[in-house]
Amino acid sequence: MRVPILRMIVLATAPCLLAASPVLAQTGPEAATADPAALPSDLQLVLEPDASVRLNLALPRAGRPPGARPEFLDAMGELEQTLREDLAFTQLFDVQGPEVLSAVRLSGDRARDLEQYRAYGNEVALLTEFKLNGEELILEGRVYDLANGQFILGKRFSGAIDLARRIAHALSDEVVLYFTGRRGIAMTSIAFVSDREGQGSKEIFLMDYDGHAQRRITGHISTSLSPVWAVDGSGLAYLSYFQGRPGVYWADLTTGRKTAVVFEEQPAYSPSVCSDGETVLFSRPVRRSGKSSTEIFSVERDGGTPRQITRSSGEDTNPECSPDGSRIAFTSSRSGTPQIYVMDMDGGNLDRVTVNGRYNEGASWHPDGSKLVYARRTERGDRFDIAVVDLVTDHDQLLTTGPGSHEYPTFSPNGEWVVFESRQRGRGRQIYVMSGDGRYVRQVTTRGNNYSPSWSGYFD
Repeated sequence: MRVPILRMIVLATAPCLLAASPVLAQTGPEAATADPAALPSDLQLVLEPDASVRLNLALPRAGRPPGARPEFLDAMGELEQTLREDLAFTQLFDVQGPEVLSAVRLSGDRARDLEQYRAYGNEVALLTEFKLNGEELILEGRVYDLANGQFILGKRFSGAIDLARRIAHALSDEVVLYFTGRRGIAMTSIAFVSDREGQGSKEIFLMDYDGHAQRRITGHISTSLSPVWAVDGSGLAYLSYFQGRPGVYWADLTTGRKTAVVFEEQPAYSPSVCSDGETVLFSRPVRRSGKSSTEIFSVERDGGTPRQITRSSGEDTNPECSPDGSRIAFTSSRSGTPQIYVMDMDGGNLDRVTVNGRYNEGASWHPDGSKLVYARRTERGDRFDIAVVDLVTDHDQLLTTGPGSHEYPTFSPNGEWVVFESRQRGRGRQIYVMSGDGRYVRQVTTRGNNYSPSWSGYFD
């Protein structure tokens, strides 16, 4: 089921020397009066993910509206905690929260209070305020440049208290957008496979980008694998054995309905949804001249006759459509060992893109189409590492090293993070998220064994 849409309005946005925030249509109540201190900011920092120097950001505790019921107070606490975690996760900010700022004694004079936050070494402050409107929780957030006390960004969000975490995610993403000119990932989701419910089954689950709100979306009591998102977030294609032989199915996340895309006598594997939302790629075995091979096919999401794209003597698997819908990355053994190739949608202009490593598989596109992230088998042959290849320069590099085996990577929709499956001794298979350079890694699942993650796009 799709998540209810939050209502957001712009309180005010000062001109930004880094990147201008987009103009947003007013969808909520009348906009609050802009802060009287709103003036052009002199802040001229260009923030990059994983930069060695982060922006020091003060995020003090907001006051609570008088008379708020306990369930509203709990939601406010959850929202604030989530907002701090979201901003810290980006690696763009060093966040000072209520614990550090507890000694600040506010006077009510805005300039004097901001100077106190600056005295703690902060460069910007995000001041939040909670309000109530019947059964709705309202969050207002204002960002100040502490070098000159100027107001530079204001946003207001409202929604039911069960949307507290999403309200925090939405404000975090707006702050990231203002300071970087790129969208954050806090409002995105990850699909994955888990065996946590037992009965010998593997089902498809969803979770927030940070591992929270994990929920099951299939109940076939069978083996379901390889979930992959539609670009608009309306549904997922996945592989399932629940009717006996492997077929490709579609899960509509609005209605909860599951329908067959490819279910024929011949099995189908490794689905991928193209950017048009209507074309599904998959692989299946083909037998000709007494020999069998695995080839890439395409089919309309609503069904129809599959169209064969590749014809080779090797095994062609794991197709993935490029973000612009013009090319397909896939794994093929046509050169003798599994390698990553790219071709046009009709199979033309074939190009091998991996040259290092004897066994490479499971490529996924960077959102701008310039790179592929994939799994490379180590020289010892007992595990995989995550690697990325630049399609412009042909340069590739490993993102993971050390113990464990790491597979099934996909990029976040802003291209700055990678989610992947890792098998570690004593931990089974779990899902991890890491920064695009491999420096920061975070485990986001713990219950059961968890496989084959797929990061969503932006749900506009």
